[in-house]
Amino acid sequence: MKNLFNSRFFKITLILLVLGIVCFCLGLSDFIDSRKTPIDYNTAADGSLKKGDIVEGDIYYNYGVYETITTKENGRTTGTSYRYVIPIGEESYVGIHVNDDSTVDQMDKMTDETYDVMDGKADSTQTKVHFKGKVMKMTSEDYGYFKEFMKSGGFTDDEISKYGSELYIQIRPMNQGPGIMIFGLVLFLVGVVLIIVPIVQAKKASPQPQATYNQSFNDALSPSADATYNQIPNATFNQSTGATYNQDTTNIQGPENFQ
Repeated sequence: MKNLFNSRFFKITLILLVLGIVCFCLGLSDFIDSRKTPIDYNTAADGSLKKGDIVEGDIYYNYGVYETITTKENGRTTGTSYRYVIPIGEESYVGIHVNDDSTVDQMDKMTDETYDVMDGKADSTQTKVHFKGKVMKMTSEDYGYFKEFMKSGGFTDDEISKYGSELYIQIRPMNQGPGIMIFGLVLFLVGVVLIIVPIVQAKKASPQPQATYNQSFNDALSPSADATYNQIPNATFNQSTGATYNQDTTNIQGPENFQ
């Protein structure tokens, strides 16, 4: 049994259990978020957003990418996402996280159109991006990139503190929660089965303790008190203290008669 818990198989099974729990919790969180009534981005007031809010709306202007995030696995790039600065309310700014390639293309096009409007080359932008996402808080490093970008646009530290925000909106699908929960539950149940089955098999295969008998040979041969034996016709064995053995031999036939 000890070898089972120290085996590589058990460790892999334990990983399945942990992954199952994590996936189930993430799916449950996503499902709860999907049930929330989203805040309308286009009518949200300055400073009205807080961490954990669900926001939905249409973006018409953005001021460009303030941070590029590259995901790597074993030294190989597996994905790239971008964070743009967008306006909110009358004069505030937040970040928005985009990782879908088609949405990135639209946001880049919108950036060019936004600066054309600011330069007086156009009256309005032509590109619109609809989104739904969750409000997250930037890390100190991320907020540093945000501040540098705002300063490059002419904002002072005081203006950034007043109009900027440490929050960003992470665009994400809100309909995957149930699927992730089911996947996590399946992983967990598979892990449980993989643990229980070997334990049961190990218990069945373990040697059973031999029975111990403390009965002496004489005890096995000794008749119990008050026992009665009818061994021959008319012969009776009465066992008790001072027992007698009475035998009627008149009916016994043989070469000789015993008187």
